Amino acid sequence: MDRTLPLAALGLLAALAGPAAAHVTLDRAELPADSSLRVALRVTHGCGGAATTGLRVTVPPELRGARPMPHAGFALAIGGSPAGPAAAGPHAGHGTHGAPAGQAGPAGHAGHAGHGDRAAPAAGEIAWTGGRLDDAFYDEFVLLIRTPAEPGALLRFPVVQECEGGVVARWTEDPVAARGAEGQGPAPVARVVARAP
Repeated sequence: MDRTLPLAALGLLAALAGPAAAHVTLDRAELPADSSLRVALRVTHGCGGAATTGLRVTVPPELRGARPMPHAGFALAIGGSPAGPAAAGPHAGHGTHGAPAGQAGPAGHAGHAGHGDRAAPAAGEIAWTGGRLDDAFYDEFVLLIRTPAEPGALLRFPVVQECEGGVVARWTEDPVAARGAEGQGPAPVARVVARAP
């Protein structure tokens, strides 16, 4: 019996599951289309024993909105500009309208990620910097996002993890491709799927 195809399929699944083995992961593998919801970047440890001092994520261009939640002890910047209370908005960190945190808001409603010009998609990069997360601890950095209207896209969230001593870990590689060099790895990804009826 030829096992080439099943083994190849297993290899592809392992590659797509790569973010689960990465040191910065996304808290969900699937995102419902046309929804406003909370996602979290999970930092499971530092860089070779060094504490994490910053996290930078490139916002997937397919998203129709992205707003970061401020994180205690870290400065927040959006698109390279510092984000103060006005930039973060009065609803930063709140769930979407009519849905518990982490779940999609009602159909046709963008939640806080769709409120006027203040909630336009974050430009390029969101960065939490100047803090300290010890290598022994776990934490999450949260975004409120608005997903694409149609299912099918594989969203990639490239992350650069900055640590004490100038150490940098890049979780930016295509998860289907081979793993990068030391200090690099697959980017967190999530598939956009059809909304539940």
